Amino acid sequence: MDLKEAVKLSVEATKKVAKISRAITAPKATEIWWDRGVKRKLTYRGRHRIKAQLCVGCGMCSRGCPVNCIEMVPTGVKKPRAVPKIMASECIFCGLCEDACPTKPEKAIELTDNYSMLVEPGTWEKLSAYTFEPEDLQEAIEKAKKLEEMIEKKKKEALKKKRGEKK
Repeated sequence: MDLKEAVKLSVEATKKVAKISRAITAPKATEIWWDRGVKRKLTYRGRHRIKAQLCVGCGMCSRGCPVNCIEMVPTGVKKPRAVPKIMASECIFCGLCEDACPTKPEKAIELTDNYSMLVEPGTWEKLSAYTFEPEDLQEAIEKAKKLEEMIEKKKKEALKKKRGEKK
């Protein structure tokens, strides 16, 4: 080995030692971030928010899901006739459900910037049972029932009025 190669080898070794020492003294990659006010990137997709008040029950989110993790749960009323229930353990957070939602100007299903989706430590059953469900489902069902009753009442009044005019 000549002098040129020896110097080259020692320079490379010195660079590697410097790189390793920088890596050892650098701060940890995993830090507690939720108390630091971390700003999300525009492309981040977090926890799902489902608004039953806006949902029309069309099922487009379920049909648009590439992994079929969205189940449409019947409500027992005409609108929404069904609401989405998302299996978090199967979801890939692609955002296609949000894109497929036809409600405007606000979407009935959206992916938020909520980073904290922590599940209690435990078994696979606990994780597989973790779902994203509508926030205000009971309120929406009650409102829809009242609306259906009001429409029925108006139909009956219109029918009585029409029969009264014929006589």
